Amino acid sequence: MNRHSLHFLIFTFCVVLFSCNQPKSPTDELGFVYDKITQVPFPDPNIPGFTFPQDSNTINGWIKAGQNDEIYKHGWGIWAGLTMPTSQTSGGNVLLTYETWLTPSEILDSINNTGVKRSGRANLNKPHQLVHAMLKGAPVDDTSDSESVSYSPSAAQFAIDNKIFLYTTLAKYAEEGRTQIPDFPSDAITLKPVFKLIEKSKLTSDSIYAMASWHGPTDKVEAFPQKAWKSCVYVDLKNGGQGKGLQDMTCSARTPENTYNLSDFIHYTLNAEDIYYYNKEFGLNAQVGDIALLVAMHVATRETLRWTWQTFWWAPDPNNPPAPSSKAIADARPLAQLSGAASHYAMAVAYSMVYPDQPYTGGESVGDTVIGFNPYLEAGFGPNVFTGSNSFVIKNGTKIMTNAGVRTNCMSCHAYAAYDVYNPSNGTPYSGDAYVDLSDTIFNGKLKLDFAWSVQGNVDTTGMAAFLSKQK
Repeated sequence: MNRHSLHFLIFTFCVVLFSCNQPKSPTDELGFVYDKITQVPFPDPNIPGFTFPQDSNTINGWIKAGQNDEIYKHGWGIWAGLTMPTSQTSGGNVLLTYETWLTPSEILDSINNTGVKRSGRANLNKPHQLVHAMLKGAPVDDTSDSESVSYSPSAAQFAIDNKIFLYTTLAKYAEEGRTQIPDFPSDAITLKPVFKLIEKSKLTSDSIYAMASWHGPTDKVEAFPQKAWKSCVYVDLKNGGQGKGLQDMTCSARTPENTYNLSDFIHYTLNAEDIYYYNKEFGLNAQVGDIALLVAMHVATRETLRWTWQTFWWAPDPNNPPAPSSKAIADARPLAQLSGAASHYAMAVAYSMVYPDQPYTGGESVGDTVIGFNPYLEAGFGPNVFTGSNSFVIKNGTKIMTNAGVRTNCMSCHAYAAYDVYNPSNGTPYSGDAYVDLSDTIFNGKLKLDFAWSVQGNVDTTGMAAFLSKQK
């Protein structure tokens, strides 16, 4: 649930960045040669009963009736489509659907007509929400955690057409008295893939990488960062692992049963451009040939007014993953359409803030909690990160505090995505699982960003000084 940074067949055409069958463009000033990549609209994964985009009335009906089986099927259908291979390649490796999509910085390049260049996959950055949490005192787990926020073709085209990443656009909306940006289209998808970098130069001669692995949340309302899990799996870059769903609960006793293959992960090898920008971002000395492992991904779709929310992470035992996933969720995987590495991930969903669902406005934070977080993104957040006073749910008269990462809900947090053009530092708080009234007074004087923190985190502030000076 990215505060600063977190969609499909509206296109009857592809937005062309480049064309993979055309000759490569000349090298740029840094010497990079750019492949031609074309955005691929969300495909049909051919899953019986799955439709995208699904009618909002249908999805809201599932939520009201507690039809979790339909929600699970829908979430897995989205994952299957995102991870379908395309006809394009980079560095000799096939690109998956989501890997062809534009990042906010590339969308800004399109808005500003500066041209979009990419030599393969999106460049990796520090996860914005983790940087925010660090400022609040949350621990830093692993500097190799990185992200690359992306928009589906229709979401990207919406952002380009409406210029929603420009401060001048948001300021114009505010001057007009608007309270929110235009709605994204119903087939819009935003996503945040999260990676760990395997620096091959730091591996032992047996090419084994040790990685923190999730085994389930703490019952305490506190931060639970990766270093506190004390559980690991091992990745064999030579694909000699025999992983059988087990973890090393001491991170000191590797066995064949807790050693997995590189091929069990969605991954890719970094090229020269990837490494240049990675080292620039993180201040490290990664090298060409190092490997990015996909360990997690937040995915939101604009099929309903409050979007749908599903999050994925790599699991040693994808058939029986721990909370916030479950065996029931795992059993809903469409394995005929979801094979190989993509089937090795667990899923959690958050299609409502609390249950029973509450109305858009005028509701209460009562009922059962709906917990939907990603271990590799939110688990490390403690109460110090949640500065608002609304992180709770009242169940049967008892107040359940949710001001910790392991008690969060993507929808609740993203509901607060807003921007104050007159005082950009006047932000809204992180929230744990709770009901959020879309007419809450906290939005007074701000533009709601249609649940997209990725808009707020990528505003081009050109023109801000002139606008604020004019106001004074």
